[in-house]
Amino acid sequence: MVNVILCSLQLLITKDNNPSMNYRQKLILDKLNQSEVVTIATLAKELAVSKMTIHRDLEGLQQAGLILKQHGKVSATAKLRRDDPTLCAMCGQKIKERHTFTIIDTEGRKFHLCCPHCGLMAYSRQANNWQTLATDFIHGHVITGAQGHYLIDPELTICCSPSVLAFSSHEEALKFQKGFGGQIVNFHRAIQFLTQSTINS
Repeated sequence: MVNVILCSLQLLITKDNNPSMNYRQKLILDKLNQSEVVTIATLAKELAVSKMTIHRDLEGLQQAGLILKQHGKVSATAKLRRDDPTLCAMCGQKIKERHTFTIIDTEGRKFHLCCPHCGLMAYSRQANNWQTLATDFIHGHVITGAQGHYLIDPELTICCSPSVLAFSSHEEALKFQKGFGGQIVNFHRAIQFLTQSTINS
């Protein structure tokens, strides 16, 4: 196993001699280019370091927009996967039209996300956001993200966890809540909830 790691390290340093990235971070990115998701426990075991060390390495990669850390697991973002427009820019999952969320920045660039959960998280991490577009969960039409009504953590998993569903109508969100639970919040409260749950995970 040590020989495999050393060989991978030599290849990575040759290919990408980025002084701001340590050898573990390069190995983590290499592993994520091979696997969609890897656990923090697996990374700690394979790199023979503590989970705390892995968390520190992942923090820098997440700030660079290369990985998403969620509930003990790590996945590659579309940025790491060469900005494939069919993959979520946050978690790397395949985007389904019914749940898509779009962010347009001040330079006119579009970032496509797989669901409101990833869309709101991406919005909270970018400084130059201009407009957000969500997809109404019931009707499938595009709505302005900032004016949407969001059902947080219902008993229904559509994509990422906790699930977040977007509605154009507060009344329809209430009807859905009666059947599946969760709490209805506005755009900014939804972001607060998700960022807090990430800190606590």
